Amino acid sequence: MRPAHTLLAGALVALASTTPARAQQAAPPERRTVVALNPFALFAEYFAGDIETTVSPTVTVGAGWSAVGINDYNNYRALEAKARYYPNQKAPVGFSVAATAGVATARGTSAFEGDPVRVSRPTIGTELSYQWLLGPTRRFAMVLGVGVKRYLGTEGSFDPINIPLLPTARANIGFAF
Repeated sequence: MRPAHTLLAGALVALASTTPARAQQAAPPERRTVVALNPFALFAEYFAGDIETTVSPTVTVGAGWSAVGINDYNNYRALEAKARYYPNQKAPVGFSVAATAGVATARGTSAFEGDPVRVSRPTIGTELSYQWLLGPTRRFAMVLGVGVKRYLGTEGSFDPINIPLLPTARANIGFAF
């Protein structure tokens, strides 16, 4: 065998012996819990964050919290429980549809009385979102989503947003465990 053929044969053997090893590499670890915050909102003195944990291949449960402090007399806070359905059966990755239920509290100046008033109301809502787990270990999480929240009931003369529906959005980054 000529030296060129020996070199080519050796290269083919080396390539063939490494190919099965790549195919047998371990899959990234399964991530079950995601904690994420909206880093952009912090610049506007707004906080929004979520935590979710997988309970089945298609469902996660969790909570979300948001707060904005406009000034000493006007602010808003919400705490919600969330259940997300992932139709791709790879929770917590991919497209999801969520149902939310919680409570929202707002403090502001009443249009009739002029004094600060605090109002708390139960809320229900829904969200559509897409979540990625990135990197070789799938530890970095990124999620984008939109939704709507409905305030239930009426209380006092102060309506925190002057409408019963509030559009919502998520642009969060975080970590998966």
